Amino acid sequence: MGTLKCGNIDFNDAKQVQTLQANIQLILDDPKNYYPLAHTKHFYFSIPTSLPAESGWYIILNGTSPICVGKAEDLNGRLNTENGSRDQFANPQRLSDIERNFIKKYTELGLIRPLRVCILRESSLGIQPLTDLDRNNMEKHLNIWRCHFRYKE
Repeated sequence: MGTLKCGNIDFNDAKQVQTLQANIQLILDDPKNYYPLAHTKHFYFSIPTSLPAESGWYIILNGTSPICVGKAEDLNGRLNTENGSRDQFANPQRLSDIERNFIKKYTELGLIRPLRVCILRESSLGIQPLTDLDRNNMEKHLNIWRCHFRYKE
């Protein structure tokens, strides 16, 4: 069997993955990590309050159903600024759309309600330092397991 390329998080070790899963669930159990996510001015996401300007990951939720996972060098910049949340949606020359643009359109059409986001700060994992490989692997891990976690109402 092949071996996953890992940094400081060993995704090849079942015990380490189980510990990581438990730590992620603790973060998801904390209501302070949830925010209403609005779709504004046709192109952007916004949150009524400022998010931490920290690196981490986010899970966009349709109510309590996870629909998108992403990583961010700056959570506030990615989810709460016009520049960071545009996703080329305002560019008429774009050749295709990313998942986040589909979420914006479906929210505008009233197909997704209520739109929320749960954030996981990199510092909250308690694993330091993380490499770029760790950050990318963590995004993939969250995406694969997103439907197995429990989310706050």
